[in-house]
Amino acid sequence: MKKLAIYLLVMVLHLAAYALPEDQYVYTLDLTVVKDDQVQVILIPPKIKEPETTFYMPKIIPGTYSVADYGRFVQDFKAFDKKGRELPVEKTSLNSWKISKSNKLVKVTYWVKDSYDNDVDGEAIFEPAGTNIEEGKNFVINSAGFFGYFENMTRSPFKFNVIRDPKMYGSTGLIALSTGQSLDQGLGLEEIKPTTTDSRVDTYLTENYDHLIDNPLMYCEPDTSIIKVAGAEVLISTYSPGEVVKSEEVKGAIEQLLMAQKEYLGGKLPVDKYAFICYFTERPVTSVGALEHSYSSLYSMRNQPINTMIGMFNRFAAHEFFHIVTPLNIHSQEIHHFDFNEPKMSKHLWLYEGITEFFAGNVQAKYGIMSHEQYLGTLQNKMIAASTRFNDTLAFTDLSKYTLDKYPDQYGNVYEKGALIGVCLDLKLRSLSDGKYGVQDMMADLAAKFGKDQAFDDEDLFDIITEMTYPEIRTFFSTYVEGNTPLPYAEMLDLAGVDYKPSEKRMEISMGMPQGTFGYNPELRRLFIANAERLNDFGKAFGLKNGDVLVGINGKEIPLSGIGAFFQGIRAEMKVGEEFTYTVMRQGEDGSEVKLDLTAGIFEVEVEYLHILSLNEEPDESQLAVRNGWLTKNE
Repeated sequence: MKKLAIYLLVMVLHLAAYALPEDQYVYTLDLTVVKDDQVQVILIPPKIKEPETTFYMPKIIPGTYSVADYGRFVQDFKAFDKKGRELPVEKTSLNSWKISKSNKLVKVTYWVKDSYDNDVDGEAIFEPAGTNIEEGKNFVINSAGFFGYFENMTRSPFKFNVIRDPKMYGSTGLIALSTGQSLDQGLGLEEIKPTTTDSRVDTYLTENYDHLIDNPLMYCEPDTSIIKVAGAEVLISTYSPGEVVKSEEVKGAIEQLLMAQKEYLGGKLPVDKYAFICYFTERPVTSVGALEHSYSSLYSMRNQPINTMIGMFNRFAAHEFFHIVTPLNIHSQEIHHFDFNEPKMSKHLWLYEGITEFFAGNVQAKYGIMSHEQYLGTLQNKMIAASTRFNDTLAFTDLSKYTLDKYPDQYGNVYEKGALIGVCLDLKLRSLSDGKYGVQDMMADLAAKFGKDQAFDDEDLFDIITEMTYPEIRTFFSTYVEGNTPLPYAEMLDLAGVDYKPSEKRMEISMGMPQGTFGYNPELRRLFIANAERLNDFGKAFGLKNGDVLVGINGKEIPLSGIGAFFQGIRAEMKVGEEFTYTVMRQGEDGSEVKLDLTAGIFEVEVEYLHILSLNEEPDESQLAVRNGWLTKNE
C-alpha cells in the first residue's frame, strides 16, 4: 500500500506541475441511471479559446486494426454555455460534432448505447473492444465507447468520475484517485441526481487521452482474486452469470503461466499493477477473445466451465500479458502519437503481435507448461495456417502498413506467420551467438534503449536491431519480412536440430472433415458444414451438404461446450468396417428443418500432413547449443 500511495502522490504532483484545472477534461459517467439501455456522459471541458472546435469519438483504437466508429453509439449530443444555453452543434461525420461559439463552452452532455446488444448500423465491434450496459448487473467500459476528445487536445489530462451502486466494484489496471466516496463530499457533482442516496463515486485520473483509452474498466458485483508477481499486483476480475466461472478458478488456471512469464522477462515486470478483466457471456456472440492494454487485458468469452476452455484461455492470457513488453516499452511514432480518427499504421506488426505470440508459446515450452513435442505441434499448426489460409508471399511490412485498407483479410497472419518470424529470428540469432543471444535478449535491449516515453522511427528499426546484433540479421529482415520470400523453415529449424518435411501422406481413419470444413453458428452454438467441397472421400460418403447443422454422432448428442474433447473421444473409438452415423439438421426447400441420420462404413483415406516437425535425437554440438537456448530456461 505504501508503494501505491507514493506512486499516486508522484503522479498527482506531476500532473499538477504542468496542468491547471481548466486545462483538463472532467468526465462523469452515471451508472445508476440507465434509460433505454443507455447511460449519460457529462463533460466539463478544458478551456477552449477558439470560436469553433470539433469533438471526436474514436474511429479506431490501438490493438484492434479494424474500424469501430464508436461515434455511431452516441445519441443526443448537446453543448452548453455557463448560463445553460445550448450552443450550435453540427454532426459532421459518424464520429465528429462541430461546436460553434466553443470559446463559451462549459459543458457537454450525451447518451451512449452499448455495442454488445444494440441494433446500430455498421460492422460489429470485436467484443473485447466493445461496451456493455446491463442495468444493475454489468458495465464493460472500454473508454473509447464513452469518452471523446476535442481536436488537437488529446495531450491534456483526463479526470473521470464513475457513479455506481455501492454493491458494484470497478476492475481496472488504473490506480484510482479515490473510491467509494459519497456525492456530497465536494466532488463538484451537485447537479447529478442519482436514483439512490447511497450511490458511490470512484474517481480516476489519466495523463492524456492515449492513457485513458489504454485502460478499460468493468463494473459489477465483485468476484476478484490477486496474484503477486515479482512485486506487482495482478488483479483477476470475473463477471459470469450464474457464477459458472469464478476468479479463483481463473487464478488457478493462469498462475503457473504468469510465474513462468515473470522468469522469462528476467524476474521482474515493467508494471506495478495489472488486471485481467474477464467478461463471460451467455449471449450469442460472433467473436471471443481478448484485447491487450499496457496495464490490463479484457476478455470476452462464452460462459462455460473453465475446464472446457482452459487451453484457449491460457493461449489468450499468455499472449496478452506479454504486451506489457510491446507496445508499452517498444513502439513506433505511429503508436506513440496515435491518431484515433486518421491513423497511420506501423509496418512492424511482426514485432507487436508476432513476437508477442512467439513469446506466448516459447515461454510454455521453456518452463514445462507444454512439452517440446507439443510446442512443435503448435508451430506446425501455425505453418499450416500461414501457408493455406493466408498469402505466404505477401511482404509482412506491407501487410502491417496496409492492414486497414488493402489487406484486412490478411491481418490474422500476424498470429501465425508473425510468430514464425519470431521463431526463425530467434534461431538465427542463437546460431550466430552459440545459443547465448536470442529474441528475448533483443527485446530486452530494445526496451532499455527506448522505453515507455521514447518511440522509434518505423524506417529505422531494422537497422537499429542490426546494429545491436549481427549484419546477417539485416539480410534476414530484407528477405523474409520486407521481402516476399516465404520463411526457410528447413534451414532455420536445422540450426536447432529439428527435422522438417514439407508434407507427408498417410492412410488412416478420418472423421471426414479436414480443416476448413466447419463453420460455427453462435446463436445455435452448433457446428455446421461450411465448405462441403473440402470433405475428404470418407466425409463425402455421407452426402453432407453446406448448411447441415451437426447435432449428433453415433447416437450421442454433440455437446454445446467441450466439443473438441468430444470429437477426440469419438475418433479414438473408430474401427475400419464399422458403421458411423452423423445426425444433422437440414433445411428443406420450404424452409422447414428435417433431422437426418447419415450413415457410412468406416474406411481409411489418404490424408496429407503438412509441415512435419520432429526433434533430431542426435544433434551436433552447435545444434544443441541453439536448441538449449531456444527451448530451455536459463539457469
